[in-house]
Amino acid sequence: MVSTSALLRAVVCVVPLVPGDLHRLLSFLNWQPTVQALVLPKARSLQPRPNQLDIPLRISPLGASVTWGTGSTDGNGHRGPLCASLVGAGYTVNMVGFTLNGAMKDNENDGYPGLVVHEIHRKSDRVSWELKPNLFLINAGTNNCIRGESPDRIDAAMDDLMDDIFEDKSTVIILSGLLVNAKLDVDECRRRVNEKYSARVASSVSAGLKAVYADMSAITVGDLVDGTHPNDGGYKKMADGWFRAIQEASNRGWIS
Repeated sequence: MVSTSALLRAVVCVVPLVPGDLHRLLSFLNWQPTVQALVLPKARSLQPRPNQLDIPLRISPLGASVTWGTGSTDGNGHRGPLCASLVGAGYTVNMVGFTLNGAMKDNENDGYPGLVVHEIHRKSDRVSWELKPNLFLINAGTNNCIRGESPDRIDAAMDDLMDDIFEDKSTVIILSGLLVNAKLDVDECRRRVNEKYSARVASSVSAGLKAVYADMSAITVGDLVDGTHPNDGGYKKMADGWFRAIQEASNRGWIS
């Protein structure tokens, strides 16, 4: 049976509400006390520890145009399907950020189309201090590759960004691999950056920090609308990658 609180979390997280909708929903729930037919998505294979479900997720989606949702039909990008999966698994979710995009109700994010890693880094300082997320989802570096920067330089910029976020040792960072790109030179840069990002996450964990690498290799060129940005199906695959990484952090007891 789906609880009233879980249903409300799903509605607020995923569905855009208009005035009166919440009142009508509450009236319905009072009138119809059994809601067994309302089924939310489940993720039985990677259930988090029970105590982690009691900790609300304050998620900062941080990055550039992919974080913003460019290429998706509703503007939600990966954030909409990710939010639905998390709520279906029993989490309370609040997306935080200083920009708004997408048809979903909770459409806050910090996606800045066109920015490179060090520019996104400057944006992250305000997010950390003012919004206090306990979970950062970072996807950044493709624009650096497009501009022809070296993988070493991109990795160094990401190191600086993560170091600043980790000033609060309780924060969890999920660092995404960059998405496949239709341009061969950009994709080669992407491949090398992902190797460095994966190693950086491993190094962070060895240092006692809370980091998980989100593998996005399931996304193919066929999932892109313009050679760089995913279509809705690609964003769903991306959401699945984020979800698995968040579950890993939860299973380790890192979320606080």
